[in-house]
Amino acid sequence: MRKALSTLLLIVLLSAGNVIASPLNLDACRFRGEDDNVFLELYLEIPRCLIVHLADSSGWSGTVSFTTDITSEGILLARDSWRINDLIQEPGDIDSLQKIVDVRIYKLTPGWYKLDVTTVDSISQKNWTESLQVEISDFPEDKLTASDIELAGYLLPAGIMDKYDRGEFTLVPTPNLVFGRHRPYFFYYMEIYPPGVGEVEYDLTIQRAIMTEINDSQYMIEALPDIVHSNRSEAFADVDSVSLEGLPTGSYTLVLQVLSSKEDTTLSAKRFWIMRPDLVSRTLIPAESTSTYDSLSIEREFQEIDILLSNSEIKRARMMTVADKARFLNVFWRRYDDDKSTPEVPFRDEFRQRVAEADRRWDNFRSAGHKTDRGRIYVLHGEPDNREIHSLEISTIPYVIWTYDRVEGGVQFVFVDRIGQGEFSLVHSTKRGEINQPNWYEMYIQQSRVSPQR
Repeated sequence: MRKALSTLLLIVLLSAGNVIASPLNLDACRFRGEDDNVFLELYLEIPRCLIVHLADSSGWSGTVSFTTDITSEGILLARDSWRINDLIQEPGDIDSLQKIVDVRIYKLTPGWYKLDVTTVDSISQKNWTESLQVEISDFPEDKLTASDIELAGYLLPAGIMDKYDRGEFTLVPTPNLVFGRHRPYFFYYMEIYPPGVGEVEYDLTIQRAIMTEINDSQYMIEALPDIVHSNRSEAFADVDSVSLEGLPTGSYTLVLQVLSSKEDTTLSAKRFWIMRPDLVSRTLIPAESTSTYDSLSIEREFQEIDILLSNSEIKRARMMTVADKARFLNVFWRRYDDDKSTPEVPFRDEFRQRVAEADRRWDNFRSAGHKTDRGRIYVLHGEPDNREIHSLEISTIPYVIWTYDRVEGGVQFVFVDRIGQGEFSLVHSTKRGEINQPNWYEMYIQQSRVSPQR
């Protein structure tokens, strides 16, 4: 299904709206290649408004450069560098919704890889770095297998953007995986590889569902209609739209399970996030009796706000019924309401959007993103006023420093990637009530340096 490597620059209005939380967003999907190779499609996007443009003879132009370092077990295997030139007629032409989207395709053998992507604006020299860890596994030809799931906000006719063509249509990826704010739907694309390389025809059924997780347990939010593909012997693609109507802000997983008439099966899943502030309050104000769907939403919100609750409130919540929790939430959020004459609590929506954004940025196999140290600080205080990033220094382990000028007259949070797996732990802060280790640099950074120069 993937015959050659290709790249494409595309400027689009993506469905995440004007929320620019992470300047550089990454996503990736694996597809079967030839021999033992796998094609990894790397999707990336940055807000177009971050590019500095200067006037020239043809209008206003700007340039941004990208570099992808591909490493395995700490060894640099390849470096891919490229530049994108952006031309506009007037500075006012740039809308806050616009993103520059690009795709790179790499041919890899099975194993674990880390992709570090750095973006630099050629005029301002501002730079942004994001990392992505992927496991490349093979696609055995004697078994039913499927690719990863690509999620997209736009499905266009074929030929408009050739190198994004998927046969009879063009699919525009959404690397930030956030949907729902402007369009209550998204599109997905997955390739299915029947066993036997065309020797036998199979009837294949795709069972589809949207799941969510509460207290480490999976719950089915919605079962989508099955899709049946008859008499298939060669690799083919499944593409469809998924409605998000009725789903409030939160993190979800699209699960696609392929069942064969020969009793073979394979499964692919994709995490995504919904930002729907218009649904949060309406869904989470139940009557005395609460439906199962509202119960899940209420339990999810309780898990999110535990960083705001006192120990006594947490203990008391364990004894509450769902209806009691719903009433508690309504009273609790009034603490943060500046205008009690209206039913809305703006901070409630903002807090839940921060939780969803933290989950999108820092989710890992150990915990939800808002439960990580960076996620917790982000949820409590929002975007830092300044980030000091030390991730490309070969002689030391990565660390970042966040500064909040508006908190307690100015505070810092220091996060260190202590085990080198992209999980940054809070090791020092000048904020009251947080861990305070003034000698953090000597404890965690200086000891790891090959050269002690600072």
